[in-house]
Amino acid sequence: MKRVLAVLALLATAAPAFAQSGPPAENRYDVIAKVFQPFFSVLLAGGQGPNKAATFHMVMTEVTGRLPKEFNGATLEAAVQFPNKVKLSAPVLGEQVTVCRNAQQVWAMPGEKVEYLLKQFAGALPKPAKNNDTPLFLPITAQQAIFLPALFVLDDDGKRFEDLNGEPTRVISGRLMPELAKSTKAEDFKAEIWVAAGYAPRQIKITRRDFTVTVAIQVAFAPKLQGKTWQPPEGVTDIYHTTSDVLEQLLFVVMNSVNKQKTPAALQAPSPLAPQQP
Repeated sequence: MKRVLAVLALLATAAPAFAQSGPPAENRYDVIAKVFQPFFSVLLAGGQGPNKAATFHMVMTEVTGRLPKEFNGATLEAAVQFPNKVKLSAPVLGEQVTVCRNAQQVWAMPGEKVEYLLKQFAGALPKPAKNNDTPLFLPITAQQAIFLPALFVLDDDGKRFEDLNGEPTRVISGRLMPELAKSTKAEDFKAEIWVAAGYAPRQIKITRRDFTVTVAIQVAFAPKLQGKTWQPPEGVTDIYHTTSDVLEQLLFVVMNSVNKQKTPAALQAPSPLAPQQP
């Protein structure tokens, strides 16, 4: 289920590819499909869109229940470019930690802190895995992803519109289809998404029986990003170098340490939002 949440969060950051003067008002399944569509060419094999790269800014505006209270207010910056580039920056133990995949090489900084955190999570890390075809491992192609909206049962709550930070949005909520919810033990899962003009997602909220998490989203898409995006800053020497096989391990460490200010012993228990181990 944790991988499902990760995929939903990523797909919900898709940028607009459709001209529109106001929040979408048509069939709610069509709206969700158009929110997802621009992201397929960035994350998945077989995407046909002109934009192969994206940057996004996410803020965890509200976290409740069993999720670590340190997640509240955490800001994450990310960049992705098909087929083999991804970058994530997040606050960890009082510093901004960055993990970047540039083709088959991976670097992270500050290097000494990253090595320290890897040791704290020894025994809990995902197994190294080769991933040569997409920026992140996602077990679907762009052609298969077209059917993603059908995996949800969307609430028939009329056409719900709300102003979000002064911007008109369409709010769509729903759950996983019963068979999928049962197989993933996520019968209590619910998601809401706020969609602005141009099918631009502005906020997503995930609710489970014992926690909620709300994330504000801003996205920009482009055919490609500057080459320096994937390089360490000039003059920085404290850098951890490795290969793309351990990318998921580094992302696991960062996502389990977001906004942490606690002692090393407290870092050894992975948070509920972390990717599942194989």
